[in-house]
Amino acid sequence: MSPASPQTPMPTSPPPPTREAFARWVQEALQRLYDLPYLQKHPLADVLAAAEPDRLQRVPHLRRALLDAIHSLAPAQGAQAQSPDWRAYRILELRYIEGLTPPEVMQQLALSRSYYFREQARMLDALTTTLWERWQQSAQAAPAEEASPSREQLAYAEASRLAAQTSGEHVDPADVLQQLAPLVESLAHSQGKRVQVDMPAQLVPLRADRVLLRQALVTAITYALDIATDQAVRITGFSERRAAGIAIHVAGAPEAAQPGRGLEVCAQLMQALGGELQVEHTFGGLWQARLAWPTEAIHTLLVVDDNQDFANLFRRYLASHSWRVVGAADGEQARQAIAEHLPTAIILDVMMPREDGWELLMALRASEATRTTPVIICSVLNEPRLAQALGADGYLTKPVNQQALLRALAPLAQAAASQGPAR
Repeated sequence: MSPASPQTPMPTSPPPPTREAFARWVQEALQRLYDLPYLQKHPLADVLAAAEPDRLQRVPHLRRALLDAIHSLAPAQGAQAQSPDWRAYRILELRYIEGLTPPEVMQQLALSRSYYFREQARMLDALTTTLWERWQQSAQAAPAEEASPSREQLAYAEASRLAAQTSGEHVDPADVLQQLAPLVESLAHSQGKRVQVDMPAQLVPLRADRVLLRQALVTAITYALDIATDQAVRITGFSERRAAGIAIHVAGAPEAAQPGRGLEVCAQLMQALGGELQVEHTFGGLWQARLAWPTEAIHTLLVVDDNQDFANLFRRYLASHSWRVVGAADGEQARQAIAEHLPTAIILDVMMPREDGWELLMALRASEATRTTPVIICSVLNEPRLAQALGADGYLTKPVNQQALLRALAPLAQAAASQGPAR
C-alpha cells in the first residue's frame, strides 16, 4: 500500500437536508433559475433531480420541478384577476419566472413594500411546502434502503442537534480519558488486547462538548482495537501552535485496512464539535488517528446588529468553532470595533437606525482599511443581488441556524488561514 498523505481529513457525506435548509435551497435556485452552471452544482439538483443519472440533464429536471410547483399555486379558474390570490401568485410568476426585480414587481402590481415582502414570504413558504412534500413522497416510493438515511447521516444530524444545544466547555482530555478507562479497558480485554495511555502532564484544554467528545473517542478507539494486530493501541496527547488534541496509534495495522463506518461516524462527530478527524496510514502498518481542535479562537467575527441577541446567538453557535464574536449595535460602534479588533469577517444587518446596512457596506468598501474584509449581509429581507452589487461576499436570510452560519464562514476562515497569521 502506498504511503498516505499525512493527517488526511476523513471524508464526510452530507446529511439529507432539513426543512430549513431545503427552504433556503429553493430560494437560491429560484433566484438563479436560468443560470445553468450555478444550478448544475446546486445541492437542490441532487435532491429534486436525483433520479436523473446524467448531471447535465438534472438542470432541466430541476427547473421543471420548480416551475411546475409555481404553476400549481395558481388560483382556480374563475378567480378574479385582481383578487389577493392572483396578486400573490403573480408575485412569484413575475419575480422568478419573468425575472423582474422586487421594485419592478411592486410597481407593476401597485403593491406597497411591506405587502410585497409579506406575500412573497407566504408564497415562498407555500412553494417550499409543495416541493418538500413531493420530494418526501418520491423518497418514500423509492426502495427502503435508498430512502433511509445512512448511519453516518443520522450520526451527523444527531451530533449537530446536540452541538447546537450546548455552548461548549473547557475540557481536559486527560480527565475524559480517565473517565473512559473502565470502558476502554473492558473493550480491549474482550479482544485480548491492551490500551496504553501516555498523556502529557499539561495539555491545552479543549473547547468542546464533553458528551460528544466521549462518543468520538470511544468510536475511534473501538476502530483502532479492531484493526490492531500486535495487541496494543497507544493513546497520546499533542499540543501544537494552532491545534491540540488526542492521537491514537496502532503499530500493527494491516495495510489493507480501509476506513470503516466507525471512523466516518467519528468524523461526523468531530465536525459537529468544531474539530477534525485526521487519519494517516503509512507503509509498514503504522496507523494514526488525530482528534484535533483549534487551541484558541483564531478568527474574529464582528456582528453588526442593533439587536444584540443576534451577537449572543452567534457567540453560542461558534463557541466550539475557532471564532471569537464581537458585537456592535450601529455603524459608529462597528467602526470602533474594526479599529480595535481587525475582524476576519463582518456580518451586517440591513435595517438599523441612523445608518442602515447598505450605507455601512458602501462605506466599508470605500475605506482602504476594510475594502478587502469579507462582509456577509444578514437580514429578513431577501436581497442577495443588491448585496452582491454593493460588494458583499455573502448573504444570510434570518432566521439563521448554526449550520448555515458555519457554511458561510468556512471559506472565509480557510482564506484567512492561507494568507498568514490569524486575526
